Parts: sequence; structure tokens; C-alpha cells
Amino acid sequence: ISSPVLKDRQVEKLNPLLCWVESEFGFKPVVYSGFFGGKQEDGMVKAVKNLLKRSDDCELAAIDAIAAAAHSLVIAMAVVRDKLQIEEAIELIRLEEDFQVERWGLVEGGHDVDIADLRVQVSSAAVFLGCSKAVFVRLKLSLDWGASAFN
Repeated sequence: ISSPVLKDRQVEKLNPLLCWVESEFGFKPVVYSGFFGGKQEDGMVKAVKNLLKRSDDCELAAIDAIAAAAHSLVIAMAVVRDKLQIEEAIELIRLEEDFQVERWGLVEGGHDVDIADLRVQVSSAAVFLGCSKAVFVRLKLSLDWGASAFN
């Protein structure tokens, strides 16, 4: 069932993210409203492929984990590129389901468990990536200045 209120909320919340993608990659993703989606522009596909090819193993692992949890490569890329914080990503991921919960109510042992699981999946990937960057910076500093700088 389509709702004008939900559509307005989606436009309000998702449009800034789609504009970021356009500014970052030069292409705005095509948004589909059906179950099966559709094809993106070749330029968009090429830009995403290039981003993934330039990503290191830790970034790829985080993108994979977040995209699997979010069912959205765009949200995953935004978290990895520090465009979205964890809670912002979770809000976008749950936008439609939270709308239904507002309308019909929360199913205890269902929705609440899904929310907790989503928080774990997204947070663990984002924290893993943050830790891997911190380790890389520390390793680089120790190589640049010698290990004695950290003793």
C-alpha cells in the first residue's frame, strides 16, 4: 500500500543522500519503487565499480557487511565514506518499517529483535573499519618516525 506520507518522508530523508552520491560520483542513482528495481545508468555502475576497486580489504569488508544488512550499497558507501553516522544509517534503513510500526504497532520479539540485530550488524562493521584505520595510522606513524615514538 502506497502512502503519500511515507513517500514524503522517503524524499525528505533520502534525497540528501542521493544528492551526495551525485556530487561524489557524478551520477544520481535511479530510484525504483517496485520489488524488482531496475538498471542503473552505465556511468553510475562504472563509478561504483571504480570505488570498490580502489577500496582496501577492510573497506570492502565493511561495505559488504553494511550493504547486506541495509540492502543498500548507497547507504554502505555513505557509512564507509563518513557521510552517514551509524544512527543515521539505521534510521534510513528502517524508514519504511518504522513507518509501519507507527501505523500498526511494534511486534515484541519481532521488530525489536530486528532493530537490535541491525544495530549490531551496522555498528560492528563501522567500528571494525574505524579500528582498522586507526591501526593503519599508527603503523604508518611508526614506520615514518620509528617505533621509538610510541614507547
